Order: sequence, then C-alpha cells, then structure tokens
Amino acid sequence: MRLKSLEIKGFKSFADKTVLHFDEGITGVIGPNGCGKSNIVDSIRWVIGEHKISNLRSENLESLVFNGSKTRSASGLAEVSLTFENTKNLLPTEFNTVTVTRKYYKNGESEYRLNDVACRLKDIHNLFMDTGVSTDSYAIIELGMVDDIIKDKENSRRKMLEQAAGITIYKTRKKEAKLKLDATEQDLARIEDLLFEINNQLKSLESQAKKAEKYFEIKKEYKEVSIELAKAALEGFNITYRDLNHQQQAEVDKRIELETSIATEEAALQQEKLGFIEQEKALQQMQHAFNDMLDGLRNKESEKNLSAQRLQYLKEREGSLNEFLQKAGGQLKGLDESIQFTSLQIKDDEVKLEEFEGKLDELKHAVEDKRKVFDEKRSSIDELRRENQAIQRNQFEAEKKVAVADTSIQNLQRTIVQIQEEKAQRQSQLQQVEADKKIKEEELEQKKTDLQQLQDHHEFTKEQILNTQNLLEGLRQELAEESRKLDSKKNEHALLKSLIDSMEGYPESVKFLHKNTGWNHEAPLLSDIIYVKEEYRAAVENVLEPYLNYYIVNNLQEGLQAIHLLDDNKKGKANFFLQDKFTGFEEHHQPNGTIPALSVVEIDAKYSNLAKHLLGNVFIAENEEALRDSNGAVVLEKTGKYVKGKYSLTGGSVGLFEGKKIGRAKNLEKLTEEITAQEIVVHNLKDVIQSRHNEVIAFNEQLKENAIKQTQQDINNLTNHVFSLQNKLENLLHLEETSSKRVEDLQEQLEANHDAISSTRDELEKFNTQLEELTDKMQLIEQDYASAEQEYSFATATFNDSNLQFTKQQSKVISLKQEFEFKSNQLNDLQVQIESSNTQLTEAASSIAETATALQELETLVITMLQNKEGEEKKLNEADQAYYNLRNALTEKESELRHKQKSKEGIDTLLNEIKDMLTELKLQLAGMKERLNVEFKVDLDAIIDEPRTGDTPLEELQEKNERQRKRLENIGEINPTAIEAYTEMKKRYEFILEQKNDLVTAKDSLMLTIQEVEATANQQFLDTFNAVRENFQKVFKALFTEDDTADMVLVDPENLADTGIDIVAKPKGKRPSSIGQLSGGEKTLTATALLFAIYLIKPAPFCILDEVDAPLDDANVGKFTNMIKKFSENSQFIIVTHNKQTMSAVDVIYGVTMQEAGVSKLVPVDFRSLN
Repeated sequence: MRLKSLEIKGFKSFADKTVLHFDEGITGVIGPNGCGKSNIVDSIRWVIGEHKISNLRSENLESLVFNGSKTRSASGLAEVSLTFENTKNLLPTEFNTVTVTRKYYKNGESEYRLNDVACRLKDIHNLFMDTGVSTDSYAIIELGMVDDIIKDKENSRRKMLEQAAGITIYKTRKKEAKLKLDATEQDLARIEDLLFEINNQLKSLESQAKKAEKYFEIKKEYKEVSIELAKAALEGFNITYRDLNHQQQAEVDKRIELETSIATEEAALQQEKLGFIEQEKALQQMQHAFNDMLDGLRNKESEKNLSAQRLQYLKEREGSLNEFLQKAGGQLKGLDESIQFTSLQIKDDEVKLEEFEGKLDELKHAVEDKRKVFDEKRSSIDELRRENQAIQRNQFEAEKKVAVADTSIQNLQRTIVQIQEEKAQRQSQLQQVEADKKIKEEELEQKKTDLQQLQDHHEFTKEQILNTQNLLEGLRQELAEESRKLDSKKNEHALLKSLIDSMEGYPESVKFLHKNTGWNHEAPLLSDIIYVKEEYRAAVENVLEPYLNYYIVNNLQEGLQAIHLLDDNKKGKANFFLQDKFTGFEEHHQPNGTIPALSVVEIDAKYSNLAKHLLGNVFIAENEEALRDSNGAVVLEKTGKYVKGKYSLTGGSVGLFEGKKIGRAKNLEKLTEEITAQEIVVHNLKDVIQSRHNEVIAFNEQLKENAIKQTQQDINNLTNHVFSLQNKLENLLHLEETSSKRVEDLQEQLEANHDAISSTRDELEKFNTQLEELTDKMQLIEQDYASAEQEYSFATATFNDSNLQFTKQQSKVISLKQEFEFKSNQLNDLQVQIESSNTQLTEAASSIAETATALQELETLVITMLQNKEGEEKKLNEADQAYYNLRNALTEKESELRHKQKSKEGIDTLLNEIKDMLTELKLQLAGMKERLNVEFKVDLDAIIDEPRTGDTPLEELQEKNERQRKRLENIGEINPTAIEAYTEMKKRYEFILEQKNDLVTAKDSLMLTIQEVEATANQQFLDTFNAVRENFQKVFKALFTEDDTADMVLVDPENLADTGIDIVAKPKGKRPSSIGQLSGGEKTLTATALLFAIYLIKPAPFCILDEVDAPLDDANVGKFTNMIKKFSENSQFIIVTHNKQTMSAVDVIYGVTMQEAGVSKLVPVDFRSLN
C-alpha cells in the first residue's frame, strides 16, 4: 500500500483545487515561511480522521475553510481527498485503489466518503486499523512531536510501539468486551431484583385466590337476601306514596283561597298608594320653593358682606398712597444734589489720568533699553557655560575609562589567582571520584546477579499462583451454583413455613382447635401426616380433598372434647378420624395399567391403617385404558385430570393451586433435611476455596516482589550513581582543560588593558588644564552680567509701580461714570412712580363713594327677604304633618297583608316537604334499582311482579342483609384476577430465570475473552518491544558513532498492559542524568533512531516528516538523509524542509509559493527526469 495522490480544495490557504502526486521514493515540500507547507501535512491529518482541532493548528472547524483574501471571496467548503494504491491488499477491501474524502461546509455540516460512497468516521478508523496509518501514528512526525517523544508526553512512545505491534485491534476488542461486561453485570443486578420481587409476589397470590373464592360465595348469598329485601320494601312504598298525595291536595286548596284574599287587598292598597304619591309630589314642590328662597337670602347676605370688605380695602389703599407721595418729594431732592457732585469728581479725575499715562510711556522706553544690554551679557555667559560643560563631560568620560580599566585589571589578577587555587583542589577531587566510581561499579555487578536469582524464583512462584487461581475460579463457580440451589430451597422453605404457621386455606374451627390447649391440640391433621411424590400430588389431593381438614384423634373421648370446645366458643364445626377404629382391611383388585396410590405415599407406621382405609381401593393410571376395567376401584389420572369411581366420573382442567395443600408438614421436614445437606456441601466448598486461597497467599508471600523492586531500585540508583560519577569525572577533566585556557586568555587581556589605558590618562591631564583656564575667564564675565541684571530689574520695578497707579486711576474714573448713570436712572424712575400714585388716588376716592351707596341698598333687601321666609316655613310644616299621617295608615295595611303572605309561605313550605318526601321515595326506589343493577346486574323492573320467596319480616331481612354486607367488608378488598395473575407471574419468573442463566454464561464468556485478548496483546507488545530495542541500539550507533550507546527500558515490566518506556541515550561520551539534557540535534537523532527502529519491524506505507531536520547540523543532516534513502526502498517519504542538503536528497520536489497574497500554489519539479 502506498500514497498515490492528495487533492486539496478550499482547505486553509489552498483556495483552488491543488493536486500532489506521490511516486515511489522521496518527495520534498519546500517554500518560505508562511507559504502553507505545513497546511499540506494538516490536510493529510484531517482527511484520515483527526478530530482534535489543536493538532491542526486552528481554533475551530470554520477556520479550516479558506477565509478569503484581498482579491478573493471566502470559500464555503473545505475538501481533501487522499488516494491509496492497495495492490498488496493491506487495507481490508477488495478495491485496488482507495480514495478517502472529507468535506466540511461553513454551515456546520460535514461528511466522509470512501470511494465516493458516504461513510462514518468509524469506518475510516476501521479501514486503517493496524496499518500504521492514523492521526497519532509514527507515519506523521512534526518537529514538536520529537520533543513529545523525548519527554514521553501522553505516553507517546508506548503508542508508537502498540501500533507497530498491531495490538490496536486487541485494545479495541478489550474495550468493547469491558463495556459489554459492565452492561451484562447491570442486567444481572436488575434481573436479581426482578426475581426477588416476583418471588415475593408469588407467595401472596395463592392466598389472594382462596380469599376471592370465599368472597364470591358470600356475595351470592348477599345477592339473594338483597333481592328479597327489595321485594319486601316495595310493598311499603305504595301505601306511603298514596297518603302523601292526599295531604298534598288538601294543602293546595288552602293556598288557592289565601292567594285570592291577598290579591283583593293588594288592589285596594295600590289605589291608596297612588293618592299618597300625589300628596308627596306637592310636598316636594313646596320644599323646593322654600329652598330656593333660602338660597336667594344667603346670596344677598354674601353680597352685602363683600361690599363692606371692599369699602374697607379702598379706604386703606387711599391712606397708603398719600403716605408714599409725601416720602417721594424728599427723595427727589436728594438725588438731584448727588448727581451734580458726582459730575464734578469725574472732571478732576480725568485730568490726573492723562498725567499718569505720559509718565508711563517714558518709563517703558527706559526698560526696553536696559533689557537689550542684559540680553547681550546673558548670551556671552551662556556660550562660556556650554563650553565648560563640554569639557567637564570629556573629563568625566576619561576618568570613568581610567577607573573601569583599573578595576578590570584588578579583577583579572584576582581571577587568575582563584583559578590556580581551583586547579589544585580539582586534582584531589579527581582522585576521589575515580576511587568512588570503582567501588560503585563492583556493587552494581553484585546487585545484577542478585536480581537475576530473584526473578527466576519469582517466575516459578507466579506459575504456581496461576495454576492455583484457575482451580479457585472453578471452585468459586461451583460454589455459586450450589449457593443458588441453597437459596432456592430456603425461599421455598420460608414460603411453606408461612403457609403452615398461618394455616392458610383451613376453616376457622380448625385454626381455633390448633391454638386451643383445652384438648389434645397437638393432634395432627390428615394433610400434615401424608407425604406424596410431587408428580402425583394433584391426583391424590383430588381424592383426599374432603378429608384433608380432618383431625386424627386417638379415640372418641378426644373428639368429643374438641367438639364441646367448638360449641362453647361458637366457632363452627370440625371433623375427626378415630384412630382406634381402623382395624382389619381386605385387599382390593388392582386394574391393569395402574399403580396403587399407597405406593406413592409416605406415612408414619401408626397411621398406616388410616391410609389403607382412605387409599386402599385407589389406583393411579398412566392413561385412560385403565378406566374401562376398574372393577369398583377408584382410578386417578396421574396429573389429576379425572377421578373414576365405581359409578361416577369427575374431571376437567387441573386448577392452579391443586396439590399445594396436601403434605405441607412432611414437605417442610424434607426441605429442612435437603437444606441441611446443601449447607454442608456449600460449607465444604467454602473450606476448600479458603484452603486454596491460603495457598495463593502463601505463594504471594514467596513472590518477593518488594525485594525485586528494591533490587531494581538499587540497580537504577547505582547505575545513576555510576553515570553521575562518570559525568562528574569528565566534567572535572573538562574544567581542568578549560581553566588552563582561561588563565592564558586572562594574561593576554591584562596586557591589552595596560596598553589601552595609557593614552586615556594623557587626555585626562589635558582636560583638567583647559577646565582651570575657562573657570577664571567665567568669573570676570559673571560680574558684568550681575551688574546689568541689577539695573534691568530696577527699571522693570519702577515701570510696574507707575503702571499700577495708572490702572487704579483708570478704574476710579470708570466707577464714577457708572455711579452717575445709575443715579440718573433712579431719578427718572421715581418721577414715573409719583405720577402713577396720583392717578390711583383719584380712582380710589370715586370707588369709595359707589361702594357705600350699594351697601345701603343690600341691607334693606335682606330685611324684606327674612320676613317672607317665616311665612313660607309655617305652610311647609303643616303640609309635612299631613303627609306622615297618611304614610302610617298605609304601613298598617301592608303589615296585615304580609301576615297573610306568611301563612301562604307556610303552606308552600309544607307542600315542598311533601314533595321532598315523594322525591325521597322515588330516590330510594331508584337507589334500590341502581344498587341491584350495579352490585348484582339485576333489573328491578324484571323482578317487581315476582312473588316473595318467604314471609320473613322487613326488619329481619334488613338485619340479615347488613350482616352479609359486613362479612364482605370484613373480608376486605380482593383480587378477582389473582389466579390468572399467578399463572402469568409464574411464566414470567421462569422466563427471567432462563435469561439470568444466559447472562451468567455470557459474563463468563466475556471475562474469558478479555483474558485471552490481554494475554495475546501483552505477548505481541513484549515481542515487538524486544525487537525494536535491538534495532534501536543498532540505528542509534549508525546515526552517532559505534562508541555511543542507547537502550530502551520498561518502567514497570510486571504490568505490560500499561507500562511506560524509558530511553537511555549516551551520545559522544556524555553521561546525561536524563534524556531531556540532550541538545536539540541529539534529541532529533534519538527520536529518528526510535522511528527507524520501529520501521525495521513494521514499516508504515508512508512517512511524513515536517521540518524534523531543522535542529541538525550539516554532518547530521547527511546521516539523516542517508538513513531516509535506505528506508525509502520500502516506504514513501514526504519531507517538509528548509535544508538545502535535505532538498538535494529528494526525488520529486514541490515548491509552495504565495504569488497571490493569502493563496498557496504548487510548483512541481521531478529530479529523476533531469538525471
């Protein structure tokens, strides 16, 4: 099987349809960073079923679809197809060419196709299982995965070996088997619960059926009494119904007479009410007129009060206006004088303002002259200061260089002395490490010898344990089977004992005698002394059914004693066999084809005469032929289907509970014996199992696993210690060599520092001289600068003072002008207010005269209206008194009428009571009819004309009916379908029991399958590991040197199913404490060695290497490419690389470019055609 082609469309940066053809040999994929090379590897991972999105370097599935660029729109579909050539039939399919396609749409839908036929992801996984092709196989290796292999991230080394061993299918089978085993155990638990529940239900169904039979018998008697009671009750209904009808007619006549009288009186009363209403209307009109007069009087009084208040207000207003006019005259004079004074002040201050402005201009010109002189002095001194700062910086730099050089020289001298002291100490350390290493190597050899002896003893003991455990498993299965039998018998014993203790199915008289100590209560029942073989129980019980409730007493005296007890306590009747009366029995003729009933019966010897009396002439037939020549004998069918007497034949279907009553006590005794025997069997098996278990414990104690682990731990510690000492020795030698070279380098640096610092010291002296000269020059110039600065400051201060005086004078003039304007406005406003007040004073005087005249007129009108009000009020009181007299007379007549209506209502109530009694009679009749119909399905109309069956009084029939009803209630609720339910439940119990046995068998089979799969997978893994280990050692030396060593070690050899794998690598004489301390290139070569070691066992059909050679130098790249060329004879190699040397080793090369931003393109080159 090999890769044939890869087709990509719309996947990541491959917007257009792109096809890569893979031939035999090595195919290279090259291109600059970010052009989409690794997207090719991602597409192969994706199409073969990768579902972990982080392994595809994406955040979600939508990001796998081409998202568009500046010039292209986004794609709606990502599609990748990978075609294999299946000529060697490595893939489990009949096709020579297999194409796997995966599609993803941006709307979230996706699909897999196999040769363009829709399939599931599981089908893809099954197709590639154990072929070396999967998302996590050793067929696809990226640079990051090299570090995962070195660090054994997520147990990656073991996964690669499992794929090479081809045990993936075993692990899948084991996982499926464990899931089925879990499901089977859950089903078994549910079935056990069901069996327990059903078994409990079966115990109660038999008693429920017996209870139902008794209930139906009592209900039959109850039905007959209820029908007779209904006929007797119907005779009394007719008489009561006739009397009630006569009484109803008399009361109806009385009611009609009262209704006539009430109607006449109501008509007369209605006429009087009409006159009363007219009088009421006249009274209301008089009341309304009087109310209107009162309203008019109140309105006039209000108008009079308002006029008085208005007159008072106008007089107060006139006084306030006169007072304001007197004050306004004085204010007008004061404002005029103030305005004239302010005008004179403004003229004087404006003259002073002009004088200040002229003086300020002169001072301003003087300040500008002084500032020009000051700026010139400041420029010259700033220049000198900058020059001084530059020289100071140069001086500081020179001083710093000299100080650093001196410090460096001192440090170098101290370092040389320190290194020489360390060399002396290192020599003594070397001697000590060599001695320690020799001692530890001797201890290591001794521990390896001890480990081999312990492992041999361990393997022998494990074989003994395995054999004993196999025996134990068989014994446990046998114990489980015997325990199930024991539990079954115990359940049957408990059910039978509960029936015997409760005497289920026996009459009350028998139960009473059984518990009463006033007679020989230990006397047995016939059903307790007989034991019948199970297959004949139904047949024998049919014959003995009438006698099973009989007590067996020794003599007549005991029987009479029991009968007296029953009579005294009113407990019914019982039957007895007198044991001393059964003597002397003759032999009976045995029909052909029969066996005597006594031959299938077991009974104590003292009851043998009784048995002969009952069953001496009874025989059991296998078929119906024996019926024809019975010759007076009683013949039974084996299963109880029929009983043939001398002149009779009884038979039919066999009841569900037939055969369950006879021999209960004997059955209980036999079950007790069987349970005891079964318990002995179970106990013996447990003893044997415990003995074998003790043997396993003894063997386990001999395993010495702890000693082996401790020895292995000691060997690992010693190995690590030896490696550590060797590394320490090599490090010390390396440090010795390094320190010698270091001393020579330090001497050279010391001489170079001395030469370099001499010129810097000369420059420092020169800078110090220049700095002293410049300092003297600056002192002279700074004196001139200070004098000019003082003159400039004095001129500026004089100007500021004058400017301040000018500003104050200017503000004073503006303030006086604003004050003059305000007082002028205030004078104008006061003159306007005086004119307005004079006008209002004139209007108020005229209003006062008008209001006084109107007030006098209103007072006269109010007095006249009060006199009219007294006359009208007197007329209204007289009319009101006449109205109330008429209303009292009408009230008396209405009271008499209501009394007659109450008499009529009493008659109506009596009629309703009679009607209710008639209705009650009808309801009783209907209730009786419905009860008979519901309880007994009897139609009252059908039996109403039938004569009564007796002359029993109604009260006695009611008492008897109530007694029967209570008996039914005492029985309580019954299950009328108990018999049918018992049959169905029994069938279900047997079916579920059969299912349980099937599940137990399936569980054993699954456990055996898991053991077989584990054994096969572990053996294959161990064989593959040993082969890969041997190859790894050889390939490692080929990639490094013959002197370099490497090894693979199982972390936990006792647990092959889950053990990890350690790699020990020692390239180039190194002794690293862990493989993680190797360099990047060494890690890559070590991982490559492991990969090719696996390829020697099971080469993958193809191998994809994504920039794995990046950490390698040129020499190691050569070894890497030579190894790939060697393995390319059996496998295809696709290499993504940046290395030119790797590029030169490929047969076909694909260049990935991005000529259009964001869109990857392919450029193929076949070097074989060039050759």
